[in-house]
This record gives sequence, structure tokens and C-alpha cells, in this order.
Amino acid sequence: MKLPFGNGKLLAGLAAVVAIAAVGYSIWLNPPSENRARALDQKRLGNLAQTEIAIEAYYTIHHALPADLKALDGKDNRLMPPNWRDPETQRPFDYEIVDQTSYRLCAVFARQSEKGDNPYVSMQKQHNAGRDCFQYNVVP
Repeated sequence: MKLPFGNGKLLAGLAAVVAIAAVGYSIWLNPPSENRARALDQKRLGNLAQTEIAIEAYYTIHHALPADLKALDGKDNRLMPPNWRDPETQRPFDYEIVDQTSYRLCAVFARQSEKGDNPYVSMQKQHNAGRDCFQYNVVP
């Protein structure tokens, strides 16, 4: 009995269909736009963490919170200059002084965080989609 698709053409055709279906399903489950949004939110969290460290360093030197985030660009932060801007829009994060040792940093997130978004970060901050704020305290 001779197969209509001899010499492995049927097998190759089936493999191509399976490969195309797998790629399509993968894109449907995890679209590139979702991956980009997740990556930008992770970068935002990293920039917020850098800003927190810079504010703590500023407080250690000046015994006061900076009046604004531009004050962090001074000579005090030469080792690790903070990146206090949104990675996508380049707009500064919102910074609000709550009291002498407390402040709030706010950013606009593309999506709501999910538990385990970044398994390599031990103290992952959970956030909502849109504008969300985190309150920090410096240790006098």
C-alpha cells in the first residue's frame, strides 16, 4: 500500500501544523504586549528601590528628607545615582513628604502585580494597575 504523501511529507506537514499551533497558542497565552508591560513594571519597581536607597543616603548625610527628587542628583549620590523617572515616559515619580521621617513614592503601573511576578526579588512590592503609592520610613 502506497501512502498518498510518501517520503515523510505527511509527517513533515503534521509537524509544521503542530509547530504553528504551538507558537500561536504561546502568543495567545503570553502576548508580547503583556511581557512588555510586566518588564516595564519590574523596571519601575527597580527604579523606586534605587530612589529609596538614594533618599536614605540623603537623609543620613543631611538629617532631613530631600525637598524634591532633584536634590538626589547632587554630589552625595555619586556611587549610585538614582533613577527617579518612569522607564517608559521619563516623567519623575511622584514624591510626597508625609512627616520628618516618612515619605511616599508613587508610580503609574501598566498592570496589577501578581504573586511571583519576579521570583528573584525577595521583598516584591505588590501594586495595582494605574497610579499606586508606597510609603517609606527612614531610620533616624
